[in-house]
Amino acid sequence: MWNDMNRAGVTSISPQEAKERVDSGEWVLVDIREPELYEKAHPTGAVSVPLFVKMTMENVSGVGDILKGAMLLSNGVTPVKGNPTFLEDLKKVAEAKGVILYCEAGGTLKPTTNFPYGKQSRSLVGTSKALDVGIENVAHLDGGIYGWFNAELPMDGEYDASMVGRTPNAALAATYPTKDEPY
Repeated sequence: MWNDMNRAGVTSISPQEAKERVDSGEWVLVDIREPELYEKAHPTGAVSVPLFVKMTMENVSGVGDILKGAMLLSNGVTPVKGNPTFLEDLKKVAEAKGVILYCEAGGTLKPTTNFPYGKQSRSLVGTSKALDVGIENVAHLDGGIYGWFNAELPMDGEYDASMVGRTPNAALAATYPTKDEPY
């Protein structure tokens, strides 16, 4: 994935550059998080095209999905699966416009010591899928919605920054009592 995106010239752009591109009318911000998160808060003007959908009895497609769902539920994580209409929906949004994909924290294409091929994220996976189906004007929002929020750019709704770094719908992080609190 990393090699393909670098060969294609995909760039991770800053929230400020993303806003400039969107303001030009030639680009659109695409929120690939779950629809519930989009409804709570999103950059002004963004559209929702979720990469994943929650698993339900209506969309389970076999024993593999059932086992995956059971495993995720046992770990306190809401089971999700790939959105079957993601690429079709993204193509509609990308007609005559560039798309800038974002998720919660964004991941990175930049190599580091711990992540020599960058750090994968939902928005980078979505970007890779967009390239696979021939969407050429695609960029990745560096820092995700969290970066946009921290840059104090326009938002619709109330953003909850405590979600950063969690897997989609993961269980709450463990907390430990202070010395004055009983176990």
